[in-house]
Order: sequence, then structure tokens, then C-alpha cells
Amino acid sequence: MHAKLALWAAAIAIAVSATAATAAVVVVRSLGPSAKAYPPGKTLPEGAKINLQGGDVVTVLGPSSAKTLRGPGSFDAKEVALASAAGQRGRFGALRSTEVAHSPSIWDVDVSQSGKFCVADPAKLQLWRPESDGAGKVTISSADGKSQPLSWAAGKALAAWPSALPLTSGAQYQVEGLEGADKNNVELVIVKAAPNDLVGAAQVLIANGCQNQLDLLVSSASKNGN
Repeated sequence: MHAKLALWAAAIAIAVSATAATAAVVVVRSLGPSAKAYPPGKTLPEGAKINLQGGDVVTVLGPSSAKTLRGPGSFDAKEVALASAAGQRGRFGALRSTEVAHSPSIWDVDVSQSGKFCVADPAKLQLWRPESDGAGKVTISSADGKSQPLSWAAGKALAAWPSALPLTSGAQYQVEGLEGADKNNVELVIVKAAPNDLVGAAQVLIANGCQNQLDLLVSSASKNGN
């Protein structure tokens, strides 16, 4: 039994190292004539050349930072990845934006925005509000008519998802009552085994259409790379 577990562990390690070796960077944004050649979600190995035409603007994400490339020009994916690794501050650092006070983790839900949000751990889901000076309260309603209030104490930006309201992957919820905001509609998608590395996290967010979280991830990582 122990031998079999050891073999499984070795196989997983080989698979992870192979993935890391072949996917040095991932495209997260792409505009211009070459957008079809470099769509968001496309991974590039270290040996790849990124050939851009005039008017191209492509943002790629490496191990710890994002880099925006502007055409015309030819860029080495390896150089982007190495530059990213050189500025690395910690494996999980850019998964939480520390430069902006009270900014959420990418796995938190910003209640001031509508859209699709990826949930890494339903039991630990946090809801974030941008203004936290005073106390706050919203009502969260599900499509089946159930609703629950959610409150923040003054000075608190995060609050746990109300346990009395079932959280279902793919379900839509309405958030109402946030000061200065309209009703927001959010769709929550539970992702299995959410990655803790930037490239893997970006791929999951792109694949599931969680654009708000991807924007936060790229914004945070761009501060390391640009």
C-alpha cells in the first residue's frame, strides 16, 4: 500500500513539474491584430517566441508578475518568465493585493460588482465591500426566493457568506442594499482544487469567465512586473 502511494506521489510530482516546464506564461489580455493568435488562456512554453504586430497589446502572466508587451516586436516567453521569477516575493503573495488597503483576495466576492465569481472554498467564502468606515448591511437573495441579511461592523471590509443561505455552484444571487450601489447580480462557480500559483489561478479564472477576479489578479501582479 505504501509503495502504491509512493508511486502515485511520484507520478503527481512528475506531472506538476512537466506542466511547470511547458507552461511558462499564460496570456491574460490581448488586443490588436494578433489577438486571435494569443487569446486569453493560451499558455506558452519557455522556448516560445511572442511575435507582435503594430497595434498589438498583450498581457502575459508569469510565476509572480504580469507583463504587458506592445508591438511591433518579438519577445521570448522565457525572458518574461525569468523576469517574473526574479521579482517573486512569495508563492502566494500576489494572490492577495497588499498594496491597496482592505483589497480582497482574488477568491473573495466583491459585493459592489456584478458578474461571475469563482469560489475556491465554499465553507470559507468571504464577501468584501470597498467602503468600510461605517457599519453596513445588504440582503442576499437566491433565485428560488430565499434571502438572508449580511452585516459588516464599522471598520470591517469582509464578512462570511451567510450559512443559512445554501451556496450552489452555478446559481445566481442578487445583492441589494449596499450604500451607493445598484442591485448587483452575481453568479458563483465553485472550482475544485483551486491553484495557489498565479498561472494556474489565471487559467481557472479565464476558463470559468470570472473576469472581475482576473482583473484583480492581473492588477496586483502588474505592480510586480511593470
